[in-house]
Amino acid sequence: MRSDHNAGWRLRLRVGLFAVLPALLVIPLCLSAHAQSSAAIAVELDASVNGWMGQHHVNAASLAAMKDGKIVKSFGYGGSEPDQPARIASLSKAITAVCVARLIDGGRLAFSAPLGTVLASAFTKFGEPVDPRFKVVTIEQLLMHRSGFAREPKLDGAPPYDVAEGFMKALATPLIADPGNKMSYSNVGYQTLGMVVETITGASYERYCRSAALEPMQASGSIDPLLRGRSPNGGWLVSAIDYAKFVQVFDSKTKVLGEVSRAWMDSRHEIPTYSLGTFMRRTARGVTYQHDGKVALREGGGSYSIKFDNGWTTVVMFDGNHSTDVYLDLGRRLETAVVKR
Repeated sequence: MRSDHNAGWRLRLRVGLFAVLPALLVIPLCLSAHAQSSAAIAVELDASVNGWMGQHHVNAASLAAMKDGKIVKSFGYGGSEPDQPARIASLSKAITAVCVARLIDGGRLAFSAPLGTVLASAFTKFGEPVDPRFKVVTIEQLLMHRSGFAREPKLDGAPPYDVAEGFMKALATPLIADPGNKMSYSNVGYQTLGMVVETITGASYERYCRSAALEPMQASGSIDPLLRGRSPNGGWLVSAIDYAKFVQVFDSKTKVLGEVSRAWMDSRHEIPTYSLGTFMRRTARGVTYQHDGKVALREGGGSYSIKFDNGWTTVVMFDGNHSTDVYLDLGRRLETAVVKR
């Protein structure tokens, strides 16, 4: 993101199906709870999103603003409502990752486990991968986009109908790098994590992840029938309010994530830092969690979530197809409203 005076932080992203590269600069936060009320900040967020929509010709959107785990205010624009399920695109990855983390915390999986072991029965059922390196990829590498997998699967014929078909597409896709190398954003990797969930639990990805990730945070959601084949990397329908509730799972006060997964997150200091389906940026005050998404359908749609290090969370869902600069501008406006210079 472009500099905002002397105290800005820079965030570069390519949204959803694009690569996301946030810079990790510390935010000197000058805002205190005494300086401005939560209600006033909500008013500024409303004005910021309204201005952004007008400038970039966004016809409909919804906004949820939360402080310290409680919804302060929510807004609907152009017919969208903040309690209305929306396509969240790549924000789905955090739901998948929290599912996987809960399996790890429960002792049913390990960050270091290789796919050759974890998915042995799936290989028997669906076939062997075309690239033998597939089997040495670990759960940790999938979560962090360091698996060497391609960004998208090799598509022959119709798009995948469900998690199983998505996994078979992944099996047919050669790796583009050796596992464990630099980060390379991969929808194939998170599609494979969906098969990990189904293989270990014996349940459908949607049913297990709804119960393991969303319901403990008093959030609800479902899989879009049109995007069922990419459920784990971009297929969830969740309202702005429910996603704001869900993303509080990363707050240290919540107990949904266990000691093993929290210790793993605390140990992550790569640049960029991508952990459980979200980018992490460490600051003097704590950690900011950010992700965005671009809907993989012709009509488009987008999502943007920031859990700030000062207790605020903003989630925006919106319609249309928009450039990276439009997402960058939304992030800058949300941050300016929440983090005063």
